[in-house]
Amino acid sequence: RALVIGGAGRVGGSAVTWLLRLAHEEGREMDVVVGGRSRSTFDRARGRLESRLPPELASRISYTQMDLTDDASIRRALEGVDVCVHTAGPFQSVTDPAAVRACVEAGVPYMDVCDNTELAERAREDYAAKARDTGVAAVVAGGIWPGVSALMAAKAVGKLPGNAADDVELSFFTAGTGNAGPAIVAATFHLLCEPVFCLRDGKPVRLRPWTEPRRVEFAGGAGERSVYLLDNPDVATLACTALEGRVRSLSSRFGTAPQVWNELFRPISWLPERVLQDRPLMAAATAFSSPIIRAVDYLVGSTNAMRVDARSLPGPDGAREAVTLQLVHPDLEDCVGLATAAFTRELLRGTVPAGVQFAAELAGTDAGDAILECAKRGGVWEETETKVAA
Repeated sequence: RALVIGGAGRVGGSAVTWLLRLAHEEGREMDVVVGGRSRSTFDRARGRLESRLPPELASRISYTQMDLTDDASIRRALEGVDVCVHTAGPFQSVTDPAAVRACVEAGVPYMDVCDNTELAERAREDYAAKARDTGVAAVVAGGIWPGVSALMAAKAVGKLPGNAADDVELSFFTAGTGNAGPAIVAATFHLLCEPVFCLRDGKPVRLRPWTEPRRVEFAGGAGERSVYLLDNPDVATLACTALEGRVRSLSSRFGTAPQVWNELFRPISWLPERVLQDRPLMAAATAFSSPIIRAVDYLVGSTNAMRVDARSLPGPDGAREAVTLQLVHPDLEDCVGLATAAFTRELLRGTVPAGVQFAAELAGTDAGDAILECAKRGGVWEETETKVAA
C-alpha cells in the first residue's frame, strides 16, 4: 500500500499510474492512496488517472485528506502504509521536511521528487541518523531530474580513466512544461531567484541563475537547444557523495521551447527575491498564464531530454577522454512518474539501505542500476565515448 502525496497532480498522478503498472507487471497487488488537502481536486483528477489504467487497477486508487503543515494529519495518512511518495511541489521556499520526519518516526520508507537543494540537505542532515537507527530507508531528491540524472552523471564519470573527471556538465531540455502541469511552472519561477550551486576548479561557487547560455545537441530528435544555468540538487548532492573529490568542475543547465520562454525567463530572473519566493503570488501568476501555457504545450509537445558530458583530466599527450550519456523521453509527465515509481519499487524491494540519502548515493548500487535501467523504458538511450585532442 503506497501513499502518494500530491497524487492528484500531473507528476503525482503519473507516479500513481506507474506504481500500479509496475506492480501488476511483477504480479504484485498494490493499492495506492492519494493524499491531498482537497477531495474535489482528487475527484477532478480521478478521471484522468482512471483513463490510463485498466479497470482492475484503477479501482485500487483511493483518497485520504491530509495537510503537510499538520503533523497529525500526516501521521494519520501514514497508518497502514508500506511506502510514502511525496510529489506535492513546488518544494521551493519550503523549509520543514515534515513528510520525511513523519515517515522516519512512523517507520515508513519514503522518497520524494524534491528539487530544493537546501530542503533535501536539511532532511538528510536532521533525520539520516535516526532513520539508520530505526531501519527506515528514505531517498530525497529522486525522480527523473534530479534523481536519475545524478545516476547518469556518476555512471559517466565511472567510465573515465581513473574514475575521475576534470569537468561534468548536466544539460536538460523540456518542450513547454513537458505536459507536467502548473507546479513545474511555479517551481521554475522560484528557481529563477535561487543562486546556482556549481563547482569550479574544485571549489563551490554560487552563480546567478539563467546566465552562461550554451547550445547543446540533444539526442532522440530533440535537436540543438539553448540551456542556461539553473540550480539543480544533483550538483550539490553529487559533489558531497558519489563524485566527492572526483570532479573539478560541475554544473547544470536547463532550457525550454519555444525559445521565447527562455528569453522571458531572463528578465523574470531580475525580479526581487521576495517576489519570486512568494508562493501565493507565483501560483496566481501561473494560473493566469495557464491558458497560454496549455496552448503552447499543444504546439511544441512535451519532450524531456537529459544529457551528461564528462571529460577526463588531460593525459600525457594532452588529450582528454569524453563520455556522453543521453536519455530522451517523449513526455516529461510520463517519464518523471516512471522514474519516481522506479525509486519507490526499490524501497519496497528492500534494496535501499536504511537512512536518509540523496538519489546520488545510490549510484553504482544494485538499487541505482535497477532504477536507471527502468527509467530508460520508453526513451532513447545513447552512450558515446570519444577522445578529444589537445
